[in-house]
Amino acid sequence: MQSEIGSNFWIHPNEINKEASVIKPKQFGCNGSDYVWMSTARSATSFILDRIDNRNVEKIAVIPSFTCHTVIEPFITKGYKIHTYHINRKLLADANDILEVIKSTGASVFLFHKYFGWNTITNLENIMPELKRLGVVTIEDCTQNLYSTFKRADADYFVGSIRKWCGVPDGGFAVCKVGQFEDKPQNVDKELEIAKMEASILKYKCLFEGKGEKRTFLKRYREAEDILNNQNEYYSISDLSTIIQSNLDIENLINKRRKNFEVIVDCLKEIGFFGEKLIFNTLNDNEVPLYCPILCEEREKVQSVLALNNIYAPVIWHKAECSPVVDEDADYVYDHILCIPVDQRYDSDDMERIVTVLGRII
Repeated sequence: MQSEIGSNFWIHPNEINKEASVIKPKQFGCNGSDYVWMSTARSATSFILDRIDNRNVEKIAVIPSFTCHTVIEPFITKGYKIHTYHINRKLLADANDILEVIKSTGASVFLFHKYFGWNTITNLENIMPELKRLGVVTIEDCTQNLYSTFKRADADYFVGSIRKWCGVPDGGFAVCKVGQFEDKPQNVDKELEIAKMEASILKYKCLFEGKGEKRTFLKRYREAEDILNNQNEYYSISDLSTIIQSNLDIENLINKRRKNFEVIVDCLKEIGFFGEKLIFNTLNDNEVPLYCPILCEEREKVQSVLALNNIYAPVIWHKAECSPVVDEDADYVYDHILCIPVDQRYDSDDMERIVTVLGRII
């Protein structure tokens, strides 16, 4: 059982000395004619928008109503007018409804993503031919479903981030279905790589060797995030991220996450936490969870009590200031969602510990 559950991934000092191998987005089911590794998925989206910027069409995009500010920002920066498609409180969307939004707004770009490892858009494959006929550029953001094996959409582009799944300093990709990317970034953000490496190793030594103080590695993590958020040019993925990703035990990652999710859902049901509160309660064979997302009426209280017990459940996501107007269901999710960690660092005992704490306050 871990002393701390959640928050930033740590790095074992030995990881930085391993050999790197070539990593390709096709391992995530993202196939195309060319790809580029970048520092973030946000920059990968921006890179794609640069590529399609020479089209003589109005800059109008349709994106999910519930999403991260890093999804929204590239469109705002590039001058797009943004509309959103509806998701319900179970994070489900219907492709036919999405098609109507795209047609009614005259959108030229459609970016979509599925949530937390689940296949949450029904009948998506049925509308892709019509979108192609309309000349709409389609982008699938695969970040939350990297290791799920359900079929990817027939999109023009894929983007994704590997940072949510393991302890890499950075790492995002763009894939194009046709043609080649030009002017791929070559430089690495060494300042970011060093800051994140130092923070992650300091955390490991603090948790497992009793060396140093928590505030020290937290300060270094904050510095690393500031560097990342203030990037003003395109960077390639760091060398350390390539090393970590190419040596990642993916089978263990998949098995641990699936097992932890199943354990925590069974335990939550035992304490009466089910129905609308539990966004997903089953796991298909082709789904690998990023988190176990729940809906809480007193989210801040629940999050605070968990933190007092060294369990760190993030809010994914807070509604961004730059977010377009969304519907009631999306606003509800923004205000109530809390994400329980189920990642490969933890086991069944850790999941039971989380539910024991939740049982005292829910």
